Amino acid sequence: MKIPRRNGLMGFSTVELLISMVLGLLVVGAIGSLFVQHKTNYRQNEQFALMQENGRFTLNLLASDLALAGFWGGADCNDLSRCPSASAISVQNDCGTNWTTTTTSSSPATHYLMAPSADSIPADWPCFNSNDYLKPGTNLLALRHAEGKPLYCQTGEDKRNDRFAGLIYLRTSGSNGNLVKLPASTATPPEPPDCPVSSSSAAYWRYVVHVYYISRGYTARQCASKPTDPRCAPRLIRKTLGRQTGNPIIFESDDGGEIAEGIEYFHIEFGIDDGDGNMTDESCDMDGIPERYLSTREDYAAITPDELDCAISARVHVLVRSMESDSSYTDDKTYTFGSVTLGPFGDHFRRKVFTTTVQLRNQQYH
Repeated sequence: MKIPRRNGLMGFSTVELLISMVLGLLVVGAIGSLFVQHKTNYRQNEQFALMQENGRFTLNLLASDLALAGFWGGADCNDLSRCPSASAISVQNDCGTNWTTTTTSSSPATHYLMAPSADSIPADWPCFNSNDYLKPGTNLLALRHAEGKPLYCQTGEDKRNDRFAGLIYLRTSGSNGNLVKLPASTATPPEPPDCPVSSSSAAYWRYVVHVYYISRGYTARQCASKPTDPRCAPRLIRKTLGRQTGNPIIFESDDGGEIAEGIEYFHIEFGIDDGDGNMTDESCDMDGIPERYLSTREDYAAITPDELDCAISARVHVLVRSMESDSSYTDDKTYTFGSVTLGPFGDHFRRKVFTTTVQLRNQQYH
């Protein structure tokens, strides 16, 4: 008995149907595998791009700020010892007694504190507290200098908006200078003067103080149980000298002082041009060639702050970590910064090291 056919067409046999299904599944599997691989590669490339961006930005920022350290707008300050403040200037949340405006050589333009232990807060830096979440075992860098563009006078709009009131400026006239809180009430009328002024008027340079450190971004207890939480990602933070209610203060800006995320560690090696190796101010031969680099904690423990005047260059190392973990990757590498070695971390975050060298011209030729 024959099965009638419609329009002379026959349907698929069971074997043909099975073959079609297998081929379809292979195609779908191949496409799915390609999609997963593409998504993985995209995620990796995105992580590397973000690490590259954060690392380069941080490196350039630290290098440019280091290059300006000790710049006093043409005044012969010599670590501010010849640029004293006209009167006592009180700074809230200062990093030590009158540390911001100290005019002795014990408080130089560059200060580097290499973490001596895993303590989360350096005891001799009262501008830090438990809310800063300072990452244990990381370093501090403090820099002071004048801003690159001077101010000679203030306009009527500046005065109405109190643009400069409460800020600290370095007032220079030739090779002389002194720190003042604007408006300088010791002058009559208060300085800076109203615009316009003559070309021989004193220059006012914004006094810059920056303190860089690594924050773990969250409390230690919370991060211990949630290491992959984005709030626990390390960040480079900067405290700065600003004003609050008309008075100078060391603080983080409104965004928490965050400069870049994923910055896990930074280390700086200072090249010392000490000549005879005695590490005294008189021994800085300043021939432009560093005899050695400070690298270890012992190096920094053996040198006094004012002896960093012999530093003419700095090698800056930055370790950047990805913001997201990748279960398919385990970081078993070691990372070397001069004499400092970190790792292997054994976690699932990617890392990359960025390094540059900057010349400290202001310290070399002060």
